[in-house]
Amino acid sequence: MTSAPASAKTLTATEIASMLGGELVGDSDVQFSQVQGIKNAQANEVAFFMSTPNEMGQHPSDQDFQAMRDSTAGLLLVDANCPAPTHCHIKVDNPSLAATIMAQFWQCRRAQYAAGIHPSAVIEDGAQVAASAYIGPQCVIGKNSTVGENCVLYASVVLYDNVHLGDACVIQANTTIGADGFGYNWDGKQHQHMPQIGGVRIGRGVEIGANCCIDAGTFEPTEIGDGCIFDNQVQIGHNSKIGRFVIMCGQVGISGSACIGDGAMFAGKSGAAGHLHVGAGAKIAARAAVMSEVKPGQTVAGQPAVDIKLHQRMMAMMRRNARR
Repeated sequence: MTSAPASAKTLTATEIASMLGGELVGDSDVQFSQVQGIKNAQANEVAFFMSTPNEMGQHPSDQDFQAMRDSTAGLLLVDANCPAPTHCHIKVDNPSLAATIMAQFWQCRRAQYAAGIHPSAVIEDGAQVAASAYIGPQCVIGKNSTVGENCVLYASVVLYDNVHLGDACVIQANTTIGADGFGYNWDGKQHQHMPQIGGVRIGRGVEIGANCCIDAGTFEPTEIGDGCIFDNQVQIGHNSKIGRFVIMCGQVGISGSACIGDGAMFAGKSGAAGHLHVGAGAKIAARAAVMSEVKPGQTVAGQPAVDIKLHQRMMAMMRRNARR
């Protein structure tokens, strides 16, 4: 399955099937213009339905199947195991991914904003902004910072000095990148602040939610790898090294100098202490507090976080004791 070109136009069912590499069942002469939810889709819209369990292992309910049968969508994207709908439909390996590709084709976020810098934005001396980037209202781009090609910065994003964004990054409103890291030393009377001059370096295709904070490194940059996705209110401490394609859900907190491997996933309100390593592909459960190294591919839960199977046994034992 290949990505669609970033342009907006109507497509026939045959053209959509070709774009997705799927099998078209039925025929339609409708010109389709957007993706919509299965309960709200109209005759000129595309919807999707998965008959297989989702990422949480949950199977679609009888009501979900009925909603699929009752849908007024003109075209459905379904998996090969789905009971054949009466609608014109396209069988694909992953209906959710297929719908994402089509939504990007019709509602491409980047296409909604013409390249340029809003008049209220502040671009400080030495900053470089690619001509294809969009800089929204009240944004601030600090000295010696760079914004790559096709980046989108929503309203009131602040990049301090020495922050470097790779191409095709999306930064949601009110996020601050490059503020001083939390570095202090006690002199016997008060906390002395260590100047944080390392900046931040962010890779290509990174998407950062609203109200996130990524602190500058002390001497070397805090690093965020290519393709990372951060939800709202994520905090990354100074000197941290975040690998590629890491996912962090809402209110995740990473302490300074932590090293997070490629493809790791942090569920909501989880976090990691500083100066430790979380291996590639590790999964951190919601509210888990990582206080020691996590091995590659390991799933952990709890406070402090332990292997998920041990955590489940611990919880079962507590429930049994509570009933006595």
